[in-house]
Amino acid sequence: MAFQYDKSWEIFTTILDSKSSARQSWTTFLDWHRQHSPEVYWCKLSDIAIEEDLTHFENWFTALVTASPVPEKVVAIWIGLLKASHGDNYEVPVMYMGGANSYDEEDGEWACDLKYLPDNRYAQPASLRQIDELAKTDKENYVFLDWILPLAYCAFILDEVFRTKIDKRLFLQHTNQLFITIGHDGGDFVNLSPLEC
Repeated sequence: MAFQYDKSWEIFTTILDSKSSARQSWTTFLDWHRQHSPEVYWCKLSDIAIEEDLTHFENWFTALVTASPVPEKVVAIWIGLLKASHGDNYEVPVMYMGGANSYDEEDGEWACDLKYLPDNRYAQPASLRQIDELAKTDKENYVFLDWILPLAYCAFILDEVFRTKIDKRLFLQHTNQLFITIGHDGGDFVNLSPLEC
């Protein structure tokens, strides 16, 4: 069954805007898609260890900004999603973080000029590999699943991390507000809850 990109995006952003927990958001998102395409991978996707990722990402971001503090001029954080080559004809999903001195809520072009590039800014979360492997089981819809699933999953997780878990003072040493955006490099993105004092 073919998925409707626009409708899935609308559902995703509506759920994200509700500011529910990552677990509730991911479950609601998967349930909606399961109703429209009853594939076996939806159940497997719901088993991903979200609670572990909440802790993992909180610790990862804390370590990043502790080792490489956010510079004074940075006003926005970009969290990019991409596929990195790993051996012959094999790609792994990767997440990275950087910061920019400019920001535009509607246009992600600012993320092409990152000035803050902390050490150890790349991560290969096991959950993203798991999502990718499950998406590959549906060859007909892989392009759609590879587009929406990693972005939705990471957005739900990171929005909760930045809203409720991370020590905001680590990021806000030079400012009262820091914008956070996540997206595919050169592709679609969503703005997360900003970090604020």
